[in-house]
Amino acid sequence: MKPESCILLTKLLKRHFIVMNHHHSIKEFDCRDPNAHNQIINYLKEIFRNQNYQLKKVSDLAQKIKKGVDGISPFLQQTTQIICPHCKDVCCISKHGYYNYEDLVYLYALNMKPPHYEFGREDTEPCQYLSGSGCTMERSVRPSGCNWYFCDSLLDHMEMKPEYDKFDDSLQDIASLWLAMMEEFAGISSSQIR
Repeated sequence: MKPESCILLTKLLKRHFIVMNHHHSIKEFDCRDPNAHNQIINYLKEIFRNQNYQLKKVSDLAQKIKKGVDGISPFLQQTTQIICPHCKDVCCISKHGYYNYEDLVYLYALNMKPPHYEFGREDTEPCQYLSGSGCTMERSVRPSGCNWYFCDSLLDHMEMKPEYDKFDDSLQDIASLWLAMMEEFAGISSSQIR
């Protein structure tokens, strides 16, 4: 069973694109749509340019998340090197390789920009960042759909390791930091929309 900490909530506002109705429900943007992606990028550039000082806590939380992901990366890397080469149903496919809104907030909070990627790929095609030796991106900046998806074989193998409990605790800490980062960002970005 996947830890609940792997499930990240998408719940934020976006001027001119994500619509908030009178019940405060939010429509997500389609991360596979290049126009939607570009609108989100432009919005985040504006927010981080105009609210940089107010976003210090968001950036601090993003740095803690990155440090946490870097801390669990060796355990994940060790496990994927054992399990993934023998997999007949590869998980590293295009549908997991797109940044969602929260991922983009995280990258901008780290003062980074997402890498260029090809839109329009079939969901079942290998991820464009997958090489013969694994992912070409650092784990701490991969899309969450990629980073936090653990197939049954991978999870079963990890759970047998003595380090798993520490890994799971760290993963829960990262998820809590992620939610705190997004709540902080929502408060600041929503004040700019008003």
